[in-house]
Amino acid sequence: MSSHLPRSVWRPASLPLAIVLSLASSAALADEAPAADDARTLDAVQVNAYRVTTHTSGATKTDTPIAETAKSVSVIAREELDARGVVNLNEAMRYVAGVVLESSGSDNRYDDFRIRGFNAGSESGQMTVDGLRAPPPGSAWNRGKIDTWNIERVEVLKGPSAVMYGQVAPGGMVNQVSKTPEPGQRQVLQLGVDGHGTWSSAFDVGAGTEDGRHLARLVGRYADGDTQIDTVKQKHWFLAPSYTFQVADKTRLTLLGYYQKDEGGSTYQFLPMDGTLIPTRYGYMKNTTFIGEPEFDTWNATVWHAGWLFEHAFNEHWTFNQSARHMHVDSLYRGIVTNGALNADGRTQARRQASGLGDADTDGIDNRLVGKFSTGAAEHTLLLGADWRHGDQTGSRLQGPRATPTDPRNPKPIDIFNPVHTGLPAGFPDSIGLSGGKTSQTGVYVQDQIALDKWRLAFGGRYDWFKDESWSQSCTGAGTCQPRSATTRLKNEAFSGNAGVLYAFDSGFSPYLSYAESFEPSTRTALDSFDGKAFDPTRGKQWEVGVKYQPASFDGLFTLAAYDLRKKDDTIPDTDHGNVCGAGGITACYISAGETRVRGVELEARITPLEGFSVIGALSRMDSELVKSGTVWEGKDLAMVPDWMGSLWGDYTFQSGALEGFSLATGLRYYGPTLIVGSSLGTITSGYPENIPSYTLWDAAIRFDLSRVTDANVMLSLNIGNIADKRYVTTCTGTSSCWYGTGRTITANARWYW
Repeated sequence: MSSHLPRSVWRPASLPLAIVLSLASSAALADEAPAADDARTLDAVQVNAYRVTTHTSGATKTDTPIAETAKSVSVIAREELDARGVVNLNEAMRYVAGVVLESSGSDNRYDDFRIRGFNAGSESGQMTVDGLRAPPPGSAWNRGKIDTWNIERVEVLKGPSAVMYGQVAPGGMVNQVSKTPEPGQRQVLQLGVDGHGTWSSAFDVGAGTEDGRHLARLVGRYADGDTQIDTVKQKHWFLAPSYTFQVADKTRLTLLGYYQKDEGGSTYQFLPMDGTLIPTRYGYMKNTTFIGEPEFDTWNATVWHAGWLFEHAFNEHWTFNQSARHMHVDSLYRGIVTNGALNADGRTQARRQASGLGDADTDGIDNRLVGKFSTGAAEHTLLLGADWRHGDQTGSRLQGPRATPTDPRNPKPIDIFNPVHTGLPAGFPDSIGLSGGKTSQTGVYVQDQIALDKWRLAFGGRYDWFKDESWSQSCTGAGTCQPRSATTRLKNEAFSGNAGVLYAFDSGFSPYLSYAESFEPSTRTALDSFDGKAFDPTRGKQWEVGVKYQPASFDGLFTLAAYDLRKKDDTIPDTDHGNVCGAGGITACYISAGETRVRGVELEARITPLEGFSVIGALSRMDSELVKSGTVWEGKDLAMVPDWMGSLWGDYTFQSGALEGFSLATGLRYYGPTLIVGSSLGTITSGYPENIPSYTLWDAAIRFDLSRVTDANVMLSLNIGNIADKRYVTTCTGTSSCWYGTGRTITANARWYW
């Protein structure tokens, strides 16, 4: 170890921001493993039980234990991702409290979800990879998605996190931590096939010099085949190289690369409310039915990024860390979608064309100085940070004829119960909307975490300066364009703060109280304001009280939390004064007076009470209200926010006897009813329901670890999601826009280790 940082200072580069001590890291396990010529050398690192992640950097950007962090944090580690056969973020968070999944239904393009009632997925453009923001969405379909095979763990941060990350949604955010080189890394090859006919191969290999100064890793995956939706095929692959150089005893640099390609069709479909949420006289349409056109519907996307993680320890008290990355996304989407509600015959659906393409880039850098020192009896972990982010995006949205469903330029209507695809549409497009813009944010932040006997105090503050520029342009299908609009510029600044107090009892119980803020730039321009001034950012504020319990007798972490979360200063129509605004002075003015509230209670546990037996449980109660909006929705619940959610997953591996190495796992997920509110409906249409009904889904897994009984280090697994193939609607925004959730998925994998 002479060429490395001392063990007390060395930190795996695989952790975001390169500053976290991971007590469950495979490097630590390698020290305890038997000799390499033992046939069971790899038993300790194969999935026989889940290790609870005790430290993670996402919440505080320091090595503070999760059990001593006055905030709800959920971490899905690599062992759990493998055991549950996870292939996307929605699947990763199936057993996390407060997270509502599949906002856009079964969607192979990206992951949309909500945390504590607020959008936090791809559509929000606020997810992070290794602590740095993904590109701005650009066009409606231009959003980055990272393959979870390259993810070491998923960090779900509940509530406002602006002090660490700047402008974010109030409900929470997700940080994806990439795999990076590790000393003594195991090699992995996986071959698989799913029930839809998609074959896949994946690998995760690494190497290094004997002295550990140079470490390299290469991760990749290839998948090709059919999807849940009839006739829709998708080809997907990625490669992710990384390299770590131990520059000196106290200096480390890790270079990260990633390139991903998606080609094929899209499972994203607008579906009619009749036939999905409510039956017609012919019943319900299948959750596999495709109402588009195979020759036309397309989803092609490219995602790549390159960056580094740098760490230098000045001494045992002060460490400097830097994360930097450039990320690019470009995509093409084409689809034949619904054009109005289902026809009166109860089975045919008028259709129209929609397409979009665009590209987005973002550059980000985050600098952090961490100091550990004492003042009297108080031990401080001081974080000083400065970050910068710049994004640039362009996009186009192409629309086919839609005003008259019988227009011959529209695709022919289709029978949703017996679809016959009629080929390419006759005319395209009818109109083209071009748009583009740039965003930038510069922030400075400070956080002081104080340990005073059993007390843990945390105080943080951040100041941000941000700018947004946007433009638009309208064109006809023939290519005649109006002059580009004047560039709209928004320049503002905001302060965000947080504070928390926690008491760590020797028994493992840690009650806590915290307050946190967030902000997001307003979506309205100064033209919408009566006085012509730019709107202030919307603000999120949350109070949270809870208790965490980390038992000493077994591996586990329990969290019970109650919170009051509010989003204020949303722009809403000024219905009280009758003022008019807009470029022509013909539209209503807006004011910053909107307010949304979500109150909730969450219970979550990840425990391994017995050797080989792990349990994950989550229970959520949410009470949401649109407190003030200036619309007919005022006083109603929020869409996609069920009153109750619950999930339970159990996983047991037999440790001896005839079934040694055999694992059984099963889980249930319940989602309560949610209110239908959408821009297409305005108010609940007469004759249609007000709620999407509740649904319960059943998952299971079977594994067999051949290394327990043979010399072969092979894990065979079969994962089944939604065993009963439950047909359910995740959300509706109108009579022509409902989305089915993921049906039954069956995945068989063989994974080799060496």
